[in-house]
Amino acid sequence: MIQRKQTLFLFIALVLTFVCLSFPLATFVGDDLHMDTLVTNLCERLGRGIPNFKTAPLFVLLLLTLPLNLWAILAFKTRRFQAKLCLINVILLVLWHIAAIYFLFFSIESRDATLKIHVTAFFPLMSLLLYILARHAILADEKLVRAADRIR
Repeated sequence: MIQRKQTLFLFIALVLTFVCLSFPLATFVGDDLHMDTLVTNLCERLGRGIPNFKTAPLFVLLLLTLPLNLWAILAFKTRRFQAKLCLINVILLVLWHIAAIYFLFFSIESRDATLKIHVTAFFPLMSLLLYILARHAILADEKLVRAADRIR
């Protein structure tokens, strides 16, 4: 059934991931007014608006989770496959977090600037938790169906 709670978890994770792709993750604010660097999933924009596509792997990882999430929502009849898709999305989001930590704290050259993290940087973490909850609910449904089959 498509109206299960795990479908709701997957849909909310889909929306959060899409919003995270659309909005900036952080800003490096320097002492100089022209030194601000806006960091998005796709690129970092220096103060003059020049894009540097160093953070593009973040965009690719999040972009891969979107169709897999949609596929997981539509694969409600095959619970094991749906659980596998959730696990793949969890792995992709863990890789996203590792890459985001690397880019935000080690790779970007704005060492003398102050890092201001936007709320959208936490959306993949919320999506990760929602994928874990959805996978747990899917596996619980599978266990329930197997127990009902055993009784017959």
